[in-house]
Amino acid sequence: MLALLAFHLLWSACALIFLTRRHRTPASAAVWGAIVLLLPAAGTLLYILAGYRRPAPPRCEPPFRGDALGRIIAQGCNTRPTPRNRIDLLHNGSNAFSALIATLQRATRSIHMEYYIFRDDRVGRTIADILIRKSRAGVEVRVIYDAVGSWRLPRPMLRRMHRAGIRTAAYAPIRFPWFTPRAARRNHRKIVVADGKVAYLGGINIAAYYLDGDDMGKWRDEHLRMEGDAVADLQRLFLDDWAAACGERLDPALHTCAHAIRQPLSVQIAWAEEGTSRTTLAEAFAAAIVRAHRHVRLCSPYFMPPTLILDALRLAVSCGVRVEAMIPSCSDSLLTDLAADSYVEDLLAAGVELYRYDNGFLHAKVLIVDDFLVSIGTANMDYRSLMDNLEVTAFIRDRETARRMAATFDADRASCTRVEPQTWRPAPWRRTTGDLLRLLAPLL
Repeated sequence: MLALLAFHLLWSACALIFLTRRHRTPASAAVWGAIVLLLPAAGTLLYILAGYRRPAPPRCEPPFRGDALGRIIAQGCNTRPTPRNRIDLLHNGSNAFSALIATLQRATRSIHMEYYIFRDDRVGRTIADILIRKSRAGVEVRVIYDAVGSWRLPRPMLRRMHRAGIRTAAYAPIRFPWFTPRAARRNHRKIVVADGKVAYLGGINIAAYYLDGDDMGKWRDEHLRMEGDAVADLQRLFLDDWAAACGERLDPALHTCAHAIRQPLSVQIAWAEEGTSRTTLAEAFAAAIVRAHRHVRLCSPYFMPPTLILDALRLAVSCGVRVEAMIPSCSDSLLTDLAADSYVEDLLAAGVELYRYDNGFLHAKVLIVDDFLVSIGTANMDYRSLMDNLEVTAFIRDRETARRMAATFDADRASCTRVEPQTWRPAPWRRTTGDLLRLLAPLL
């Protein structure tokens, strides 16, 4: 018994030393230290799965002298604002799937797809059938899917795709009991690049509920179709993910094509993953928010932001900027709903205008700053997206795009209920549960 106690104390002391070196925020180190002290085995496993992050290598100052937002993205992702692009805003699944299907059917050289969720339903089978036909016609088809997000993807569908010559790769399969920190970091990206010339990204997965809805009603989301300079950055990102998933490294020069786009429209691609880009999206969102002069609009289906984002919103309001945040009335996770409730009071106290979307499930991930900047991508305003998962986002500097997205936001606001500070009175059990779950926000 004494030997066991001594081992427990030694293990806890070593863990505390490790945690204080790795976590420079006192509260974070203290919480993880208490968990390991009270539950040595379970706490250590939980830390490996959800708390451990490799230290990011030092960032090198790139030869880029743009604004603060551009420099943050350039340092983390080594991408620059690209000057010549054409984008189509695709509201909801019907627009996104019809455009995507048309692009896939016209592809002649290559199709590269990367999705968090790829379902075996009428949408998934339609896409799979097109990919199979294209592969048999000699088009190079590669598909990355997340092993957890696409756990329902059946082996018969994969075998059909493989027999047709399609290459697939599952990101980070979980194999008990060999858990690693990677198991908790999912590939949440949604990317398509066809012929190295046309690209898609946004919040819409390959699933029929984006068309048909579900128990929560219709899914409200945003997606982008893109041509021009920025496609090369998305192609490079896909090829890096392909190499990480299956070990095959392909030459980006052989998978990128020249384009004829001359339209001046600035797009900068940013992402988050292990390494120098780990906190890039969180820092980029915060930089964009504090840069605002008049108006910030944001949508997120899950709102449990890191302190950096909350402080940026507070600072913007204190500088006289009107900040509007739109979140769903309910999401597909009760735990995240309860935890998100605990942030409502923070937003209201800061002076943020908060709206709950009632016409189905709001799944769009959008940030609109004044009349010059729009961000559309896969990252939610929560710890999982901004600190753990693989994400990708397009930052668009274009007044017309900002105007159109602002008009869409204002139209969606008609389907919302505004949360007023005077009437925000959650039930005591809900408030208490939400406050407790907030401690677990990085895990949800």
